[in-house]
Parts: sequence; C-alpha cells; structure tokens
Amino acid sequence: SAHVVNIGSMAGRMPYPGGNAYCASKAAVHALGEAMNADLLGTSVKVSTIAPGAANTNFSPTRFEGDTEKARAVYEGFTPLNAGDISHAILCVLNTPPHVNIQHLDIMPTAQRNPYLLHRTS
Repeated sequence: SAHVVNIGSMAGRMPYPGGNAYCASKAAVHALGEAMNADLLGTSVKVSTIAPGAANTNFSPTRFEGDTEKARAVYEGFTPLNAGDISHAILCVLNTPPHVNIQHLDIMPTAQRNPYLLHRTS
C-alpha cells in the first residue's frame, strides 16, 4: 500500500481574476489526483488532494514581486492558515484506516468560506 498526497489550492476549484497560470496549475493538480484515483482502482494505493484557502506562505511575496507591504496586506484582519495547519491536515489524512481514502480535503481559515468570501475585522 501507499498514499500519495497532492497539495492543490482552492484556486484550482474556484479561479480568481489575475491568477490564470496559478489557478490553471492548481486545477491540473486536482485533475491529476482524480486520474490517479481512477487508475489505481482495485489497489490499496490512496490518493488525496489537499486544497488550502488563504495560507500565510511565501506565495504572496512572490506574487507581488517582493512588495512586502502588498503581501502583508493580504492577511490583514483575519488569521490565515499556516504551514502547521496544513501539515496537521495531511497527518489526519495519512492516519485514516486502510479502507478510508479522503480524496479531497478543502481547508480554509474560519474567516474564509471560499476564495471570494473572507471576513476581515478592523
């Protein structure tokens, strides 16, 4: 048996303006997971795709070409996910019983319900 865990993004399921290349690449990750699950039918190999929402990573500084002020503003007014949150979710997926395969896991901060619904406080 084995377990493949792909890291996708909510952006792969719900694209946003200005994110064409990123959203398309994450949609490909989701399609890869679907195809792998189909190809691995009848085996004990599990395939899971984890799709985080707003997570405080190096994505924003890269997206805004090093503009730290713009990158910081992305996470103002709410508590985003962090690497520990994602790794915890991965461990939960990996520790399921042999007969359980979590194929998709959307994980977002409580303040976010989809890429367009984000509650910020002042």
